[in-house]
Amino acid sequence: MGATDSDFRRLVERSRAGDSEAMRRLYDRYGGLVRAAVRRRLPDRLRKEYDSVDFAQDVWVSFCNLPADAVGFDSPEALGNFLAAVARNKVVEVCRRRYGTAAYDVTREQGLFRTADGADVSLPGREATPSQCAIAGERLAALAAELPPAHRPVLDLLRAGHTQEEIARRIGVTDRHVRRIVDRVRELCEDAQ
Repeated sequence: MGATDSDFRRLVERSRAGDSEAMRRLYDRYGGLVRAAVRRRLPDRLRKEYDSVDFAQDVWVSFCNLPADAVGFDSPEALGNFLAAVARNKVVEVCRRRYGTAAYDVTREQGLFRTADGADVSLPGREATPSQCAIAGERLAALAAELPPAHRPVLDLLRAGHTQEEIARRIGVTDRHVRRIVDRVRELCEDAQ
């Protein structure tokens, strides 16, 4: 056993004992190997969801959480082979989970605005539902009952979608008069809530 073997073993022992400098040296030496092992196994269709750095961090977490007597690393190559195997296993585990069951099958995914065959999906509009229209009609009838009879034509024209200026011209009053009625309607609406 040469000096480099004993230095390597001491480095591994120190890192497993929690020495951050020893861990940094191991990371500097084996980090590229771990990332390369992940990238070789990570399918292209999962690259948009998973970053190889995340897998690499998982590998280092697993290494740090190993019990001290679990695995012995006699040589730098043995540690490199172990880390590469853990990296491959992490990727394979995710692939099995994603592709092994229908719940995780990425091939079943489809865009938000497209069907499985690629056709555009028509999204629901912002139109009111029938029940919302019925509720609004009831509230409007309740509001109209609280307004003086002369103001009800303004409310009817507003409901029909006319602007305040159009309403003023149609019923022969000023814009300001229509605005006052609209403000009163708003106050009644706020009070009702």
